[in-house]
Amino acid sequence: MRITDIRFERAAFGFEKPMKVAFAEIKDMETLLVRMDTDEGISGYGEAAPLPFVTGDDLDAAYAVGKALRLALLGQDPVALGGIHRRMDALYAGNGPIKCAFDMACYDIAAKAAGMPLYRYLGGDVRTVHSDVTIGIDEPEAMAEKAAEWVSKGFTILKVKLGEDIGTDLRRMQAVREAAGPSIALRVDANQGWSVKDTIRIAPGLEKLSVGLIEQPIAAWDWEGLREIKRTIRVPIAADESCHTPTDAARLAAMRAVDVINIKLMKCGGIYRAIQINAIAEASGIGCMIGCMGESALANVAGMHVAAALDNIREVDLDAVYILSGGPVRGGFDHVGGRATLGDVPGIGVEVDF
Repeated sequence: MRITDIRFERAAFGFEKPMKVAFAEIKDMETLLVRMDTDEGISGYGEAAPLPFVTGDDLDAAYAVGKALRLALLGQDPVALGGIHRRMDALYAGNGPIKCAFDMACYDIAAKAAGMPLYRYLGGDVRTVHSDVTIGIDEPEAMAEKAAEWVSKGFTILKVKLGEDIGTDLRRMQAVREAAGPSIALRVDANQGWSVKDTIRIAPGLEKLSVGLIEQPIAAWDWEGLREIKRTIRVPIAADESCHTPTDAARLAAMRAVDVINIKLMKCGGIYRAIQINAIAEASGIGCMIGCMGESALANVAGMHVAAALDNIREVDLDAVYILSGGPVRGGFDHVGGRATLGDVPGIGVEVDF
């Protein structure tokens, strides 16, 4: 099988309400969809959804790099993922989102050619995943109201954005816990907003509220700080922005700096690299989460397939499908609250108007 053409199309999505995190307020998302055609009549779809303050690129950069990568991949076998990544990496370092788009399209083609849904092609036998849903930074009362709303819709895991002053952040969590009730699992994401001292100071209060995970509390570059926090507090610590590549995962594992690694397909460059990160983490006794950054159902459902296939991915943060609306991508899963069931259609299984 050979790649005969690769096409691009921009797609826009909207938040019902802007999502505020520690370092930004995200109002709308625009992504780059990729369609990859082959000489056997099988087409695959992928998505690039950069966030400049996380991935270091934007949609214009992704498109420009994508055009160059397109020329390098025409005529190649899309099932030979190792070769696909070697060709992409030989031309450009980084640029995870557009590499992810090509990687995702290749996996979609490979699974379709095999006649399997992607989770089965990846070796999985369970097609259900359980995701949290995210509450952005707001006044404590507004966050409590949102928590109650999500619980009423059947969600049992809430991820709460924090990262401002720890006094207000603790009041936010107290309000969310009171509104959600004692049976709802809570995790927090500070998006690099705290210092090491802040994190150590707020941790006992979060522990009393039965918070199960603190994600990326400090600056992405401060791996020593993550290790200090992990050694000092009892709430598990997750790396997000601190881990983009398999090399990052290996270093975090060697340092014993975190308990969990949040894998995002856009950060690492797609499913091929996500599998490598997970293997490094699993061999080191570190659990994984798979997350998103506001992508469409295409990338979110692809992430669900990865989570369903890999046992060491124990936490799922693929909630953009619940908080974004619009765009040309539909289907791929059914859900009750945050419990999603993947379809048995070969490939990723979504419908794309492209």
